[in-house]
Order: sequence, then structure tokens, then C-alpha cells
Amino acid sequence: MRSEAAARTLLLFFPTLVFLIALTAPGGDYAFRTGPLAEVAVGEVPSYVAVEGKTLYLYSSPYAVWSYPRAISVSIFYPTSVLVSSTCGAVAVASVGGAPGKYYVDLAVPPGVQGDCFVNFTHPSGWRDAVLLKIKLIDWYPGAVERAVVVLNGSGWQFVQVGADGMFYVWERPLARLPVAGCVFVYNKSVLLTEILNYGEAAPNIVPPVYVPSPGGQPRFGAFIKLEGTSTLYVYQAPCLRAVNLTVPPPPSLRAKLGVLLPGYAGPYFDSPTPRTHSEYRTALRVVNYTVSAGRSYRLYIYSYSTPVGMWGAVLRYDFGVSTYLTTEVSLFRPAAATAGPARAGDVWLYVANGTRYWVYSRTPPYYTCNPPCGAPSGWTEPLYVVADPGGSWGGWPAVVKAEREFLRPWKT
Repeated sequence: MRSEAAARTLLLFFPTLVFLIALTAPGGDYAFRTGPLAEVAVGEVPSYVAVEGKTLYLYSSPYAVWSYPRAISVSIFYPTSVLVSSTCGAVAVASVGGAPGKYYVDLAVPPGVQGDCFVNFTHPSGWRDAVLLKIKLIDWYPGAVERAVVVLNGSGWQFVQVGADGMFYVWERPLARLPVAGCVFVYNKSVLLTEILNYGEAAPNIVPPVYVPSPGGQPRFGAFIKLEGTSTLYVYQAPCLRAVNLTVPPPPSLRAKLGVLLPGYAGPYFDSPTPRTHSEYRTALRVVNYTVSAGRSYRLYIYSYSTPVGMWGAVLRYDFGVSTYLTTEVSLFRPAAATAGPARAGDVWLYVANGTRYWVYSRTPPYYTCNPPCGAPSGWTEPLYVVADPGGSWGGWPAVVKAEREFLRPWKT
């Protein structure tokens, strides 16, 4: 009887024992299989990350989180999950797995972190593994492989833009072509607020092209910087930041003498433009008014814009067609309140009217008279770039000292 009771007890207890082993073992139903629970390895890392075994040499940035998607791979061989944690807050998930397969862990290094950091993988069974992160803090916008280094020399507020083709503009005037085009700007260790505005050609096959604000066209990325001597601007090819809209008033009316003096039946008259079409564009940083006007002898394409720094600007482009008129006065741009000028100041022209200084970049004088009469302009004029400075402290367009490309390379070789 005792042997039979013992046999019955064993038969009843054995399935329970098997169940308990399966429940507490790392592999659950796979408890009686052999082999490791999981395997941790380096996943997919960018070219600027060095790898030694299970050690990753990463960067961190002072500006934002530096993300490394799919940086660690975890192969799970049993239907279970492993816990994930890090000593520097670099992982967002608490566990991976659930079923046999290969999983990836994204790393996100917080701003300013440097030194050693462990990413730990553990299981209640006692299995564990880890990846070591060696992190170096650098002055670089996170995630960018390359950047343009633009050294400028000048003074006062400057509105800078970078086109999709790498053309570098200051107050709408093209100054250089950068080796890297991007929409993230860093200046004086700060990430700048930026705008995006598209530009298209108002008339085809014109050299230089007649670029104006347009619903389509190619984007330009713009920002404001304040120069005091020689400074460096960094342009990164990285995802554009979310726009922060500033409150900016519309640009003031362009009160200027525009056109040419033409002969008429009742005597000479001034051929002033009459607006035909008008469009307004609001960016995160500016309000831009674009107008197409016409005189008897020309069409005028002009856009003016306001800024949050107390200055405003304009770009003018005339199409005189084929002209046979004689004239004694040509005024491509002359402020209405100007009593003299323009005066030559280096490679620009300068007006002063009611305390405001008007800087004009133009290959020809923006205003001149002829005695005896001379021929009126013919064909397309070169663009005129105007910057109005009511405070009188702007130092003119800056000089581009250099523009070069820098690559981010692994810091551990």
C-alpha cells in the first residue's frame, strides 16, 4: 500500500514539478532546450561611431538629444522578454522581446552627457549582458554628418539665408556658395530661430535670374545673426526645426522715386510705376510684400520685407524692354525724403533721409541725371538690393572670409 501511495504521489507531483521548472526557467516552455537565452550585439551605427567589441564610442551635443536608431541588436532565442536599462538615461524602452527573433534598441544620448554609460540587459533567471557607451561631448548639432563653416566679418544685424543649392545670401544678396546646404544654423553656441520661404523665377531665361517669393520654387532657409567683427556661423544638413513664429509688423510703404523722365506732348513727365499685382508672404521671422508694377517704358518686380530687428529691406528688378527713349533723369531707387546722393561707400551706394540710412547694392548708380540727354535703360537691369537702417548702426554687408566643409569622424581611432 505504501508503495502504491508513493507512486500515486509521484505521479501527481511530477507534472507540477515540470510546470514549476518551466514557469521559473528563462525560456518558459523552452526550459529543457539548451543554448543561451539571448545574444546582444552592436546594431546599425553611423560612420562617425567607432566600435570595439561591445563598446560604442558615441557623441553627445549641448543642443539636443543625439539619437542613434537601431544601435544595439538583441537576438531572443526563447519566448520571453529581457529588461533594458542604462546608467545615463540613453534608452526609452523598458524591455524587448516577447517572442523569439531579432530586436533593435534605439539610443538617445541626453544633451551634455559625457563619460562611460552602461546599457544593461537582464532577465529574472539571472541571465545578463551589457553594452558600454563611451560618450564625448562636442560642439556639434546632433545627427549631422557634415557642416558648413562660414566665417564672416562685419557689424550689426545680418539676415542670412541658405538656398537648397547652397547659395549663401545676406539681406537677400548672394555672397557665396556653401559646400553644405541645410536649415539648422548655430551661432555663438546657440541654435537660431529660422524661417523657410520659397523663391521662383518671375521670368524665364534671364541672367541673372529674376528670383521672387513664390508659392512653389526652391526653399531658402533664413535666420538673423548679430556680428561684431569676425564670427563663425555653422550650417548643418539636419532635419529642420519646428518654426517659432515671431510677431512682426508689415514692411513700411516704399516711399521712393522710381522710374525715368520721359518726353511727352505737353513736355517731359516722370514715368512712375502703377501696381498691377500684389502678394503677401508671412514667414516665422518676416512679412514679405511682392508687387509687380508697370510704367509706360518698363515693368518693375519688387519685394520688400520687415524684420524683428528694427530694419527692413527690398529687392528691385526692372525690365525696360527695348528702349529708344532719351531721358535726363533715371531713378531706379531714391528715397522720397532724400535731398542728396547717393554717395559711394565702397561697393555700395548710400542715402540718408529723415535719419534713416539706405544702403543700396547695385552695379550702376541707383539714381543719376544726364545733361545732355542720354538713353533710357534698356532690357533687364541688374537687381538692386536695399537695406534700410533707421538706427544708423548697421555696418553694411559683411565679408565672407571663408566657407568650408567639415566632416564628423569617429573620435576613437
